[in-house]
Amino acid sequence: MKKSLYERRVLYHVLLFMKYSSAVFLIICSFFSIANANRSYGQKILNIPVTVTLDKVRLQDAIEQISRTANIKLAYQAEVISPMVFVNTSFKKEKLGKVLEQILFPNHINYSVVGNTIILKKQPQKIREEVLEKKPDRIIRGTVLDTAGMTLPGVSVRVAGHKELGTVTDINGKYQLQVPDDALILIFSYVGYVSREAKINGTTLNVVLKEVKSDLSEVVVVAYGTQKKTNVTGSIAAVTTKDLIRTPTASLTNSLAGRLPGLVTIQNSGEPGTDGSTLYIRGFGTYQGRSPLILVDGIENAIDRIDANEVESVSILKDAGATAVYGMKGANGVVLVTTKRGKIGKPVISLTSQLSSQSPVRLPEYLDSFDALTLFREALNNDGLNANLYTDEYLNKFRDRSMPAYEYLYPNVDWHKELLKKNSLMNQTNLNVSGGSGSARYFVSMSYLNQDGLYKYENLNDYNINATMNKYNFRSNIDVDITKHLSMELNLSDVVRDRNYPNESASDFWPQLRNTPPYLYPLSNPDGSIPGQKDSPPSPYGRLTQYGYARMFENTLGAIAGFKLDMPFVTPGLSFRTRFAFDAQSYRNITRQRNYSTYKFSMADDQQMDLTKGQYTEITTGDGLLGFTVNANGSRKSTYEAYLNYDRVFNEKHAFTGMIRYNQSQSFTNGGDAIAALPYKQLGLVGRVNYSYDRKYVLEFDAGYNGSENFKKGHRMGFFPAVSASWIISNEAFLSNSKTFNLVKLRGSIGTVGVDNSVGRFAYLSTWQIGNTNGYKFGAASDGNGYSGAQESATGNEFLTWERARKTNIGLDLELFNSSLVFTGDVFQEKRSQILTTALIIPEVIGVQSLPAINAGRVSNKGFEAELTWRKKIGNHNLMLRGAYSYSTNNIDYAAEPNYKLAYKGKKDTQIFEAYGLTALGLFKDQADIDNSAVQQFGKVQPGDIKYLDRNGDGVINSQDEGYLGAPTAIKSVLSFTASYTYGQFDLNILFQGAIGGKRWLNGVSAWAFADNTAVLADYMTGRYSPQNPDPNARYPRLTSADNANNNRNSTFWLKSSDYLRLKNVEIGYTLPKSLLTKIRLNNIRVFANGTNLYTWDKLKVFDPELPDGFGNYPQQRVINFGLNIAM
Repeated sequence: MKKSLYERRVLYHVLLFMKYSSAVFLIICSFFSIANANRSYGQKILNIPVTVTLDKVRLQDAIEQISRTANIKLAYQAEVISPMVFVNTSFKKEKLGKVLEQILFPNHINYSVVGNTIILKKQPQKIREEVLEKKPDRIIRGTVLDTAGMTLPGVSVRVAGHKELGTVTDINGKYQLQVPDDALILIFSYVGYVSREAKINGTTLNVVLKEVKSDLSEVVVVAYGTQKKTNVTGSIAAVTTKDLIRTPTASLTNSLAGRLPGLVTIQNSGEPGTDGSTLYIRGFGTYQGRSPLILVDGIENAIDRIDANEVESVSILKDAGATAVYGMKGANGVVLVTTKRGKIGKPVISLTSQLSSQSPVRLPEYLDSFDALTLFREALNNDGLNANLYTDEYLNKFRDRSMPAYEYLYPNVDWHKELLKKNSLMNQTNLNVSGGSGSARYFVSMSYLNQDGLYKYENLNDYNINATMNKYNFRSNIDVDITKHLSMELNLSDVVRDRNYPNESASDFWPQLRNTPPYLYPLSNPDGSIPGQKDSPPSPYGRLTQYGYARMFENTLGAIAGFKLDMPFVTPGLSFRTRFAFDAQSYRNITRQRNYSTYKFSMADDQQMDLTKGQYTEITTGDGLLGFTVNANGSRKSTYEAYLNYDRVFNEKHAFTGMIRYNQSQSFTNGGDAIAALPYKQLGLVGRVNYSYDRKYVLEFDAGYNGSENFKKGHRMGFFPAVSASWIISNEAFLSNSKTFNLVKLRGSIGTVGVDNSVGRFAYLSTWQIGNTNGYKFGAASDGNGYSGAQESATGNEFLTWERARKTNIGLDLELFNSSLVFTGDVFQEKRSQILTTALIIPEVIGVQSLPAINAGRVSNKGFEAELTWRKKIGNHNLMLRGAYSYSTNNIDYAAEPNYKLAYKGKKDTQIFEAYGLTALGLFKDQADIDNSAVQQFGKVQPGDIKYLDRNGDGVINSQDEGYLGAPTAIKSVLSFTASYTYGQFDLNILFQGAIGGKRWLNGVSAWAFADNTAVLADYMTGRYSPQNPDPNARYPRLTSADNANNNRNSTFWLKSSDYLRLKNVEIGYTLPKSLLTKIRLNNIRVFANGTNLYTWDKLKVFDPELPDGFGNYPQQRVINFGLNIAM
């Protein structure tokens, strides 16, 4: 049987996936070989012979001397080693491991080996503080496991105080050791894991070792690196992969909703392949480009196509202290995506497979033919027009199906029901492998996602018309220690997307689906042909099933290669890092449009049983052939950056970190002309200096010096500085021993950041049009053709420069009661100036076709945000509750516009996205109310029509009374509440997310009954003003049979609250017990079920309140998902 194009493409991508799988399998095998070959790397370090004499020296100096003698690196925090401890001993060709045990363990210090670095950490002193009774000679047995419950072979087990006594665990992680009478403690150590001391109590001692983390203390991701949490002075929020993967979605941006205080996510569509959310940070500070800068592993990139299983964390940087180093792109905030990397340890293979059911969150409901035409009869009567056709007998035929012809002559089609499925499927699978040794670490991930759309009749033709996306993700992150001081990173990623859509776009089809009246067309004519009518919109069924299809093929490739050189031979703490990134995207879009014929079916006798006697009138003619057009292009971007980093502590109290970074990039986009095809080029130099004194006082200075080709020479470079500071009050003497306050930290920042992406290319240049009909005409030739001149089509502005944002922020971080209660709060203010805007103050009489952009706009934005987390553990019960709230409001201080006599017509002192229209006072009660009100000049009014405010007081209502209404259509507040509960093997997570302070327009032909030949909202049935219900507070005005010029215009009557609270996500899971997993040699098996967009509380009710453009098109989806995770 001949395969369809769609089947062949699926087969192609299956083969492609197998190709990637084979490549990844080879890579994994290679890494396994590396890991096994280097398993003993750390043990070799501990076997280095050391000869050293330590004659009454401080412990810190002794450690430094050992480090130099053994030619290895030692890393530790200042507080680990007491300055009052002295060492007086000597070693001759003693193994390094035994040397460290002898001088560190008596001082309650543990060590672990990471690569060629030995990390020192404090050990729990309670082990040595306990007084234990001596036991008789005995044999101790046990098993050593990792935190995943897997056995660890080759672990060193020693008796504390008896360095000559020890053993190692066997292949099953088991050990047996005879200990003397005075043995109190066993010491367990293993490469890549934190050494542990365990108290001997009985004859069995089982131990769990924790993996060494790559940092020395808790760190957070900041601009171009990481910092210790205590040293962070900026406003930063982060979420990890554990929370991101709880949301079953095809787009990573949708996983962020409700997870980060200060982040606004707005999902415009649920269509497969285009269902990502728009992101904003701290509201809206400008009326031009408002999107934040997004970086993936430090390189500017998009994140919608990334699989959440590849992500380690997502951070948002909100204030000037956190974003100043991004200079020209930091004004709107920054989103940092950090992908996963390999960790020291044996290979861990993780497989996650999920299957989801998708259904629309909400679809507007419309009346059937009988009810809609009944209301149309009422509308005709209201207008004093003839309604004799619409008798009860005639209207009943739209519901009566006793005669065959009624279905076609008196149609009653529910277009949503006939053309949309109740639900569609989505499935996704991820396979990743991670692990490594002290010299090489790796993370490799592959994902496949298939997301089907809601359209029916996908198999009606030889081609598929459903909206469908197949997405294939591949990512490989490799870290290699080449030498003692030189390391390398290599990141590779590829995303392949294969999408299919009906030829009619979602933006066109969904309005047709809503607005086509149920009585206009049958689904199809009796002979199966597509119905049509003259001077009427097309049948949604025909546009969906007969208009052809579109296929979109896309490939996005990314690569990052970098080297890091530690330079202790220059000075301790100094390092150099360089990176090169390359991204390339290509696409090939195929459109197969088919023009089809439509027919109007009629029968003189609607009682006729034989439908073949009906008449068909051709309305449009089509050849029925599939056309073929291709649109293919590509884009690419390269980035080079070089860092110089410094990190050092002096005299145990003075901690310095510094960074200088040079960056340059160029990108080639899908240009449609010679100007657009030119490469975009940018360069910059940024720096950061952070100083901490005694872990109490932190001061940081950040600055960016950036250049952009969008401005003329002399205006291209911009300097963006910021200063921030923090006071860690909990480290002061009066709180250092507090059992209540674990962390009390005040933060503050002030600085300037910029943006250059809110104006077109080379706006400082003027452009001209020559020929055709442009410019002044210099007469005509004998053949009648004119001699055209030249015209300045766009006027340039040589003085254009950066849009700037002056930001201030004050924050408070609290951790109370052993960190069971955590609070973070920020208050912020932003003054945006030099906003790139069009100068409306230039009069049109000067003859400029396109006014130049100028740096003139000013906007102020302010607000606050807070997050409170409470954790409690009682036995096997673990509970976490978290609430977050953020609020922002803005004001347009200046917009380069005329001084309007009627102030409400100007943007000054309004808000971004503020609604514009008339102010409604309700509905006219009666004729007396009309007579005693201002004259409304939009048409004749009757009781039940909308009554408006006379804003200028001239006694008439017209366009002069239209103005800004003081109500923004964008939200002001975002709130969320998270609950997490675990008991034994069960876990439950719940997320509520909401928005407050916004409005939505309930307007247009989708909302205004009979404004056009359109369907009628079901809410009109009980919510309208009518002779039977003369309620001046009705939700809808009186009905009219045609567009009502008085009622159907933007006013506060049609401006509805978009406040909502949504049960955004619920997940319940069960993890199989470790005792069972050990028997089948698996690390983890977890089954789970979760759901997204499960229920919404709101006042709007008609459509999804999150949609920013009213009715929108393809609806957001409710997802019910079931999944399985297996790790080994």
